[in-house]
Amino acid sequence: MSGRVPTVTSPPWSKSTKTIVTLVLVGLLLLLMMRIDSTTWTSLALTVVFAYLLSPLVGFFEHRLYGLHHYESRRTLAVLMTWLVLFGLMGIVVGLIVPATLSQLRQFAEDVPSLVESTQQDLEEFLSQPITIGDFTIVPWEELQGVVPFGDGTTSSSDNGTFSDTLQSTLLSVSDSALTFVGGAVSLVVSTFLMLVMMFYLMRDGPIFIDYFVRGTPESYRGDVLRLFHELGLIWNAYLRGQILLGVAVGSATYVATLILGLPQSLLLAILAGFLEFIPNLGPTLSAIPAVMFALTTPSSTIGLDAGIGFALATIAAYMAIQQLEAIFLVPRILGNSLDLHPVVVLIAILIGSNLAGLLGVILAAPIVATLRLFGRYIRGKLFDEELFPAIAPYSAQQRGMIYQVMHYFLSKRFPVLPPSGTEDWKRITSGGIEPVQKR
Repeated sequence: MSGRVPTVTSPPWSKSTKTIVTLVLVGLLLLLMMRIDSTTWTSLALTVVFAYLLSPLVGFFEHRLYGLHHYESRRTLAVLMTWLVLFGLMGIVVGLIVPATLSQLRQFAEDVPSLVESTQQDLEEFLSQPITIGDFTIVPWEELQGVVPFGDGTTSSSDNGTFSDTLQSTLLSVSDSALTFVGGAVSLVVSTFLMLVMMFYLMRDGPIFIDYFVRGTPESYRGDVLRLFHELGLIWNAYLRGQILLGVAVGSATYVATLILGLPQSLLLAILAGFLEFIPNLGPTLSAIPAVMFALTTPSSTIGLDAGIGFALATIAAYMAIQQLEAIFLVPRILGNSLDLHPVVVLIAILIGSNLAGLLGVILAAPIVATLRLFGRYIRGKLFDEELFPAIAPYSAQQRGMIYQVMHYFLSKRFPVLPPSGTEDWKRITSGGIEPVQKR
């Protein structure tokens, strides 16, 4: 062959050819995505989420490495510093929290038999009270004993095999379980290693990937793509990092409240409340159930309340107060208006997410729905020539609740607001000593 570069002679594709090729490629891509199992998708999702969460810390270190002018070296060193900080914090948390958590778990395991026995006695005493309906009198506990079968604890079986056959089957089952465990452990180690490698490249080259994607779109749509990335950043920043802050705040408040109430296992209840904060709407309610169960079965160690309905009502009131403080003060300032999803939509998304991706689907249901809504609004705006990205009302204009109005009234009385500098009112106040006029 000669060194001359061959000339492309094919004619441009027609519109119908482009459509057919695009549909075929999209179909093949969807078929490939359907062939990937849920475990692989979960690993990929966790890798992207963790890399996205750590990206601000990488940028923080990168901007302070002034001596390195080479981008890859500076970015790589920033990623390594981020991992050192992350593993250091994890070591501190493991050293401080894990021993106390294991101690409380051990104590809880020791208290379970007595808790079950006391609960059974209380339930039997409550159900043993007769209930009269007209001419009929029933005792629920007696009716329950008649319905639930009780065995004598003995079992009978026929001798269908020899001792050697039984021993052989037992050894085979144990060996199969051991092989399954070893295979699962090896698979977990390999998956973790691959996730860490992917996280490294995503944390180091994430901005480059976004730039490649933007440059790969038609020039007339690059502004729209950049705006979509901006809106997606608002959604996922507010949710992922916001939920971490909310989890820490709610977990700390729950720990203090359970200590004041004298509930057992305060640290476990606080950790549970912090983790369940990632489940919108349902998480706070689920975190209150174990605390109420403790209040029904164990007396308070601080405020002198006996186990029962009264202690349970006090526990419910404390958890409701934490939820209200979170909804009024924390959620508007941390999450803002980025999600703005109706609770019914969130619950439906949680059901679908749990069916598709398990626990990860439950945690990421709300931001995924908000992301789909963002793309739906964009497509609707293009289809009907509407505004693509409606302006969000200012934060101050959104706070019009009764509690906000009361706080604003007293704070405005205590701290008067001056008119803007340079205006006639400002000159008159600063020169003549006139009291400032309240803004309404």
